[in-house]
Amino acid sequence: MPSADPAPAPGAPASAQRGSGTVPVLIGAASLGAGVGVIFPLLAEFQDRYGFSDRGLGMLSAAAFVAALVSGLFLAGLADRGHARLLMVGGIALSAVGLLWFATATELWQFTSARLLEGLGYGVFLPAARKVVTVGDPARAGQRLGRLTSAELAGFLAGPVIGSLLSEVVGLWAPLVLIGAVQVAMAAWLLSIRLPTLVGSVRPGGGLGAALAPFRMLRRGAVTGAALLSLTIFLPVGVYDALWSRYLTDQGASTLFIGIGLSLYSLPIVLLAPTGGRVADRIGPVRATALAICLIIPLTVTYGLLAAPVAITAMGLLESFPQSLATPSVQTAMLRACRPDEVAAGQGLAHAVNQIGAGTAALLGPILYGAAGATVLFASLGAVMAALFVIGLTLNRRGGGEAIAVLDGG
Repeated sequence: MPSADPAPAPGAPASAQRGSGTVPVLIGAASLGAGVGVIFPLLAEFQDRYGFSDRGLGMLSAAAFVAALVSGLFLAGLADRGHARLLMVGGIALSAVGLLWFATATELWQFTSARLLEGLGYGVFLPAARKVVTVGDPARAGQRLGRLTSAELAGFLAGPVIGSLLSEVVGLWAPLVLIGAVQVAMAAWLLSIRLPTLVGSVRPGGGLGAALAPFRMLRRGAVTGAALLSLTIFLPVGVYDALWSRYLTDQGASTLFIGIGLSLYSLPIVLLAPTGGRVADRIGPVRATALAICLIIPLTVTYGLLAAPVAITAMGLLESFPQSLATPSVQTAMLRACRPDEVAAGQGLAHAVNQIGAGTAALLGPILYGAAGATVLFASLGAVMAALFVIGLTLNRRGGGEAIAVLDGG
């Protein structure tokens, strides 16, 4: 079966083949990030206006969690079978429908369903996009993944600003409709561009065997190790998502201060992730990931030893620098642990594992915080991260580690 993505014109330079579809893919990632970020500052207002409970807010988070599991485990691998364009176009379209539905919803089931669609769109787009942006240039895979991370996070940072401004001036629906319309245009653009040839992107068979492929991949130590390294980095996100605002508020911080601090945390990653990816390309992604994690773990533990909001926020800003190395590095580590015909499935698997870990941390973190306080919480988090790191690094090295996948543009 031929690839569903058209090949570049014969004789086209390799650089043109690799870069022909990169820009719209990066902009598409930014639009998806904006779609996720735009909802955060509006949730409380939607809750007050339509009267759903705090339990309802939990249902919205659960919808995103379920979407991440389904997309990462069962849909991402379609990009390895010649359907990268379908996943990217469909992912942006699903996100657009979710945002537009959220803008017009009036009942909890509608908000939850809209969030589910948006989460599915996000989850199927990114693994396919990671495959597309790295094809044909394995020596610079980290740098290219870093650019994709920067684009995604830049959109995420812009989303709350757009949401806050337009909701005040026009109405709650306005920022959702605006970003949804932009995503519709992005889906149309991605339909029209020429994508690189995805070598190894056609796998015979399908059905149950294809659906179980991510689970079979976990039999290999290199893949399981890369997934655990990814989880090590992503695990604190669940705690931060559930408790960061609560923790800083308990220390006397204002809502404005908390919002500014979150932006400061993300900004270095936006600016430095491509550089972090280049470091991973130069010294090896597993080594780069290990270096970053060795810095991140003690910084995470230190959060529980601080009391002043300014000091906590400054520690977050400091942590963002090794995070800008860790994120593209661990994505590249998973890429190199996979064969060419399972690159997207590997990225989807890591995404699903991350969501499971973050969801568990978000559930247990507030319980431990309430029972034992911040010092015990962050020390325990650091200990779990250290254990995951050691196990993941050991499995990855025993399983062959790096340089398994070779992506060639033609």
